[in-house]
Amino acid sequence: MSRRALLIGALSTVAALVAGCTSGAGGAPGAPIAGLRIMAPAKPGGGWHQTAQSLQDVLQRDRLAAAPVQVYNVEGAGGVNGLNQLAGEKDDKVLMVMGQVMVGGIISASAQRTLKDTTPIARLLGESLVLVVPESAPYRNLEQFLSAWRADPKGTVITGGSAGGADQILAGLIADRVGIDPAQLNYVPNSGGGESIPKLLSGEVKAGISGVGEYKDLIKSGKLRAIAVSGQKRSNLIPEIKTLTEQGIALSYLNWRGVVARPGLSASVKQQYVEMIRKMRDSATWQQVLKSNDWEDSFLAGEEFAKFIEEEDGTVRKALKEIGAVK
Repeated sequence: MSRRALLIGALSTVAALVAGCTSGAGGAPGAPIAGLRIMAPAKPGGGWHQTAQSLQDVLQRDRLAAAPVQVYNVEGAGGVNGLNQLAGEKDDKVLMVMGQVMVGGIISASAQRTLKDTTPIARLLGESLVLVVPESAPYRNLEQFLSAWRADPKGTVITGGSAGGADQILAGLIADRVGIDPAQLNYVPNSGGGESIPKLLSGEVKAGISGVGEYKDLIKSGKLRAIAVSGQKRSNLIPEIKTLTEQGIALSYLNWRGVVARPGLSASVKQQYVEMIRKMRDSATWQQVLKSNDWEDSFLAGEEFAKFIEEEDGTVRKALKEIGAVK
């Protein structure tokens, strides 16, 4: 073989090795993204963290992203602290889990950063919320709890996720529907639904609202008593618990979650993320995750998701005004 042929062969080998070492988000086209990090902008244990871990698991298991995929937490302010960090992020290989709770948190905090300071990737799921009371509470059902709440609105402390989020909105909407002035709502927020659990177990609060997936284990163990779910249909995780509608309250409500990336993401990297999440959504693995957690598939990607976020800002703002949480 000639020296020229040997040189060409060597260069081809080097090029192939370099290509094999690059992947995703600016690397080799079509290769799984390597070095992906997923931020859950709250403490561990809540819905955002559960969603981030589910993404991590499916993306690695189905090799849609190169292992390891890292999940990390940025706590506080209804996700606004995480949003602020993402808005200044320079690394393309970061996704942040978010949802309606963050929309409300931004409004309640009058935050300088908004979801316009991100690149929307996809809405993933919808989740029914559940109203629970401690196992030691005297209320055996929704009717008994509502009677006690009407008798002492200020003294009936309800907890859940962050201020302005889906849990507080649902509490206010229930109050409004059953003749309690929403302005009398005594709601204690937390950085995530998981943080509300000690308050419920200690009896510090009278009731709690969070995603079914966050309370399901404690409901099944008998430490919390579920008295209503917020969706149009009963939860498969606790099918014995009736919906609000079934119990005479004309109200159904779902929380939603999705993922966004840093602002200024190039069109090509954005599309790479959209396609990755789309493949994940279509996978049998992800569909099983939805079923196991009783999450509803509410996939919406790219520009359609960006438009939805804009519309949701108006919807949430209206709901928070309705319950007196913001002016």
